[in-house]
Parts: sequence; structure tokens; C-alpha cells
Amino acid sequence: MSGVVRFSFIKYMNRFDFALATPDDDAQLRARMAEDWMQGDISVSFRREPSYFVGCHVQGKSVQIIKCTERKTGRIIGLGSRLINTVFLNGEPKQLGYLADLRCHPDYRQGMLLARGYKFLRQLHEENPVPLYYSVILEGNETAKQNLIGGRAGLPQYRDIGQILTPAIHLDLPKPEIKVPGVRFERNGVTRNILFPEILSFVQTWQSKKQFAPCYQLEDFNSPRLLGLKPEDFYLAFRGNQLVGTVAAWDQRAFRQTHIERYSPQLTLARPFYNLLAQMTPLKPLPAPGKMVPYFYLAFVAIEENNPEIFRGLLRALYRDRLSGSWHYFIAGLHENDPLVTVLKEYRRIEAAGRLFVIYYPDGEAPFHQLDGRVPYMEMATV
Repeated sequence: MSGVVRFSFIKYMNRFDFALATPDDDAQLRARMAEDWMQGDISVSFRREPSYFVGCHVQGKSVQIIKCTERKTGRIIGLGSRLINTVFLNGEPKQLGYLADLRCHPDYRQGMLLARGYKFLRQLHEENPVPLYYSVILEGNETAKQNLIGGRAGLPQYRDIGQILTPAIHLDLPKPEIKVPGVRFERNGVTRNILFPEILSFVQTWQSKKQFAPCYQLEDFNSPRLLGLKPEDFYLAFRGNQLVGTVAAWDQRAFRQTHIERYSPQLTLARPFYNLLAQMTPLKPLPAPGKMVPYFYLAFVAIEENNPEIFRGLLRALYRDRLSGSWHYFIAGLHENDPLVTVLKEYRRIEAAGRLFVIYYPDGEAPFHQLDGRVPYMEMATV
């Protein structure tokens, strides 16, 4: 590298600082999220109004937000989150890291900036190490995969462990009740109120059978970790008086939102006709550009013996109960190898998915190879 080129390179790299974000950065972090769109036939942004940090607390108990700031302007041009959660690893509660919300202004997407950001992440890891990290990269984000996978420039190892199916299931057309012999389905608090300790005990029993499922504690309820989740959001399956299944409808629109930013030319032309049809049928209209998409997350999926028939009846009970609400969709999340995933395919849906990666530094190679092959579970409401 010539002296002139090296000087220009160093001068360019010295334009930026990496540090942990604070609440004083909240407005800029929210703006960065709003300005970075996921492109497609329907381009969307994932927002954090009215507070970026409030939304972080559902993602992890320990929150560290790395910011990349342009020195001259003070503008945050990139960010990424390091969060630490207690999850089930080989059936036991362990603290693992979760990497999320990697964002960078399009004008600054240089490989060396990414490497510097991960160098800062390495420092945080060494100060407070965890054996493994995990992350989900949306299908179609080939740039992220090319930049992150391969362990180049000091980045940790990214190991692909399969696809997480995340369809947006339409809440529109009426569907008949599904009956399962010997099992009944109830919305919590309608005929009786099942307390959180009983629900939590059941969820921990069955989610521990899956890899990376969150290990919630009783104090998480009515706390920022499970913000907005209420007892009546749970739908329960019983055999006699025994709990055999749970799912929850977690509406996070008060602090995490998805906005429509742009439709493709074809959808722009079709949208008025579709919305006219929606006025005469149970179909839900397509929101205008700039508007929020009304949906909730399917959460706390725990089924005795991972039985698809119980899940099928329980999901139908939720669907029928939520059909008349303000939501257009609910977002599910199951690994491609989970037997329950076949039930999601019985609904009209917008297909979506991500790749689940286990990430580790050299000190995490042994824990990675010790993973025992359980089917992963991602709580999409916390991703």
C-alpha cells in the first residue's frame, strides 16, 4: 500500500468512532432503524417508537448497543446489538448471546467498518464472555451473509443450523373449529384464570426439549422483558385438568412496529382493487405506504410431546378468537425440522424465513460441537 493510499485509508477510518450507545442516542437509533428498509415487492422498515431501548428489553435482559458515529457530524451511521439471555442449551438453562439489529447507512457500508464493529464486539465478549451466540439473518439478505460468514477479518465463526420459517398468517377468512379427542381449548381468563406459575412450569418443561428456547422466569412477567403480554393473551389446551399446550398472542405495536415503505409497481396498481374487494369480503386491506402493519407475534409455543394435533386445535382456537380484531396477520416462527411446522402450512400466508446461525469465537468451538441435535426454537417476538 503506497504512502498516499495508506494515509487516505487511515484518514477515512479515523472519521468514525465505535462506542456503546446511551439513552441520549435514542432518537438517532430510532431514525437509523426507520431509514433502513428491507427491500422487496413490499418494502418495509422495522421501527422502535417511541423508544429504541424499550424495545431492546424484550430481546434480552442484558443489553449493549454498539454505535458507529461519524466524528465530524456526530451522526450515528451504524449500529448493532449484543444481548444476553438465559436460554435452554442441551436442556439446561445457560446464558448465551444474541446478535441483532445490524444496521448501516448505505453510503458507509464498507467492509473495514464492519470489521471494526466486530473488533469492538470482541472486546465486549472478552469483558463478559458467553460460550455461544445466535442470530437470524433474513432469507434474501445475501449481502449480510457474504460479509459475515467465513470468519474473515477477525469476525467470529457463523455456523448455519437451518431455516426458521416466519410466515405472516392472514387473519381474514373464517375457519371451522378443530376438535381433538379428549382435549379442550380455552382462552386464559375466560372460563378460569390459570396463573403464570403454572403456565411457566409447563412452558419450561416442554421448551427445554428444544435448542435455544428462552428460559423465562416468573419475575419476567409484568416486567420490561415481557412488555405488553397479559394473562388473557394465552390460549391453553387441557386434557382433563392437565395443561397440555400453550400459545400466546403478543401484540408489540406499542413499542416495536413494521411499516410499509413502498410497494412494487405491480402491487401499487393492484392495491386499490384489492382494497375494494376487502370492503366487500373478510379480506383485510393493504395499508398505505408509510402506515404500520397491524399484527401480533405467536409466542410461548409449548405443546406436550410436541404433538401437532394439539397444536393444530390450539392454533385454530387462537385464530378464530382473534379473527375479528384489528390485526391483519400474526407472525409465527418455527424451525424447518420442527414437526409443528406442518400446521402453519394449513393457513393462507405470506411466506418469509431466516437462517439461524450459531456464532462463536475460538473459546466457543467446543460448546458448538457439544450441541446435541435438538430442534431449535426461536421466540420471534424477541428477535
